[in-house]
Amino acid sequence: MHHFRKTRTVYSKHNVADKRHEVCNFCHPDTIEQILYENKTMYVVANRVAYDIFEDRKVTEHLMVIPKKHHDSIKTFNDEEKCDAMDVMGEYESKGYSVYARGLGGPTRSVKHQHTHLIKLVDAPSKVIIYTRKPYILLNI
Repeated sequence: MHHFRKTRTVYSKHNVADKRHEVCNFCHPDTIEQILYENKTMYVVANRVAYDIFEDRKVTEHLMVIPKKHHDSIKTFNDEEKCDAMDVMGEYESKGYSVYARGLGGPTRSVKHQHTHLIKLVDAPSKVIIYTRKPYILLNI
């Protein structure tokens, strides 16, 4: 997953601002933007800074499944949360979304509150991707 320069800058600014807050951004519904769906224990929201590239394909939509209760890991979900999360992820996976979550303590995980990415991609892979120093360049030829 990659961001182009413009989205990387926006993403970095959000991360710096988030670290200034004393509370977790995902723990309070008033700080979560664009709630698209919710059940008893989970929200589905639009990611405020979507990936530009995932699995060498352009991203068309980037959502997240966020538990309403703070969890660092899926392992700490209770049975109801596990079922609710799997129901939501299964529904989106059946619509062609890739399901992705970073592991606990992963070096690129920017938020401690567990969240799972739902990523919709274009059908055709990019013909040329030039990997240089970040940000990467994507050419659709």
